[in-house]
Amino acid sequence: DSSGTLPGGQSFAGAAELKQILLRQSAQFTRHFAEQLLTFALGRGVERSDQPTVDQLQQKLTANGNKLSALVLAIVESEPFQKRRKEAPLHATR
Repeated sequence: DSSGTLPGGQSFAGAAELKQILLRQSAQFTRHFAEQLLTFALGRGVERSDQPTVDQLQQKLTANGNKLSALVLAIVESEPFQKRRKEAPLHATR
């Protein structure tokens, strides 16, 4: 069964209907997707100070035909990603 209901309450019956819903809400979808991928890349939640970066990521994603590769590149080039804290490597104990 490929039917479902989105958090906003919209129901769909199959991939084609889900696609149409997402296309109608593409700005909201691309922003949320950019936020989630940035969260994963940073290893922390998105903060208020990250919102300008999320705006830029969404713009770059849209400008590049919503290609995942464009979003990944934009995240890697972003200031929060470049300035993230590096974790100390784990050392094996004997």
